[in-house]
Amino acid sequence: MPSAIAFRSIFGWLMGYVALIWVWTVALMIAWPSDQTSKWEPDYRVLAVCADKEPCSVPYGELAEARAKGRFTSLVPPEPVGEVVESDAWLRWKTVAGKPWQYEVTRSSWHFQTTVRYRLEGDTPILSEVNSYDARVMFYALPLAFLTLAGLAFSSRR
Repeated sequence: MPSAIAFRSIFGWLMGYVALIWVWTVALMIAWPSDQTSKWEPDYRVLAVCADKEPCSVPYGELAEARAKGRFTSLVPPEPVGEVVESDAWLRWKTVAGKPWQYEVTRSSWHFQTTVRYRLEGDTPILSEVNSYDARVMFYALPLAFLTLAGLAFSSRR
């Protein structure tokens, strides 16, 4: 019977560790700072209305080429809020009022999320903010969860 009690204790601590990893990961995602920059990376997505009148996205690095080839008709979204499923990620957008940006486009997958906030000046997107995080956030959460668990174990011994 002592082995069952030891197993239950170890299992409880491990489940507590997993829960703390989740809590720290969510906390870090919420607190992750936005980069207030005006420099576009080539892989940042810009929302567009494709030639078939459906919403799609175009990487900023391919914007001029896509415009020349007629792959999209407009950079103004057809609806104020929407979502498109791409081959490797989801693309969500919303129109924002009262902020320095006009559109907030979030591209996310199971292991990353990038939120690009920009406004249009004519047909030119002007970048305001970028918030990007990936699996690195969890690697920051691992030691924080361990330290939290060690602190809980130390305080329970007193």
